Amino acid sequence: MRRIYLRFSMLLPVLLAAILFIPFVMNFLAHAWFGEKQFAPLVMTKLPVDSSAISLPDQVKQFESFTVGLQLDTEKLARRINNIVEKSPAGISLQGVSGRVFPEMQAELSGDTFDIHPPEPQAQLYSNHGDTSWSWAITPDTPGRHALSLKLHLQTADTSQEHPQIVELAEIQVFVEKNTAEWMKRYGIWYIAIALLVAGWVWKKWRARNQTA
Repeated sequence: MRRIYLRFSMLLPVLLAAILFIPFVMNFLAHAWFGEKQFAPLVMTKLPVDSSAISLPDQVKQFESFTVGLQLDTEKLARRINNIVEKSPAGISLQGVSGRVFPEMQAELSGDTFDIHPPEPQAQLYSNHGDTSWSWAITPDTPGRHALSLKLHLQTADTSQEHPQIVELAEIQVFVEKNTAEWMKRYGIWYIAIALLVAGWVWKKWRARNQTA
């Protein structure tokens, strides 16, 4: 009976280690053998703006920072929005916009699975060509397909500077590739530590059994 207990007590940590490692090993092998289907970033604009105004990298990798840029002629955009609002039938509005829109705008980028800097709305910066520009530094934490939301904070004749009207400029679909090497640098040490603890515990049990035999 004692031998059965000793064997089970030695087998238990091995089973626990296997439970911890098997999902990671399967994920790593699947990535190595089959790879991942790649998707180019997709921009869906929701205001009269060309998608080329938003600059994105061709590929995005987990844990690696990248930049999203926005360049707009805000005066032209304000005129287009005002034109649409004026010609819209009664009861129909462009994302609830009311009153005359002014060219002074702020932009905000948000996404649940991204670390975004700056996270708050940004005031516009003017370029040499008269356009306005914004940029964000983004670090993705989770692989797979995710969405970023690009919003504009509009100043209108019906609002004050402290209470802008917020409209969605675009939705950006991004596919984040896995970064196994960086993942191992960040979290692999914990798997190694657990493996060492389990190995030490098994060795201690084995030594104690041999000393009492």
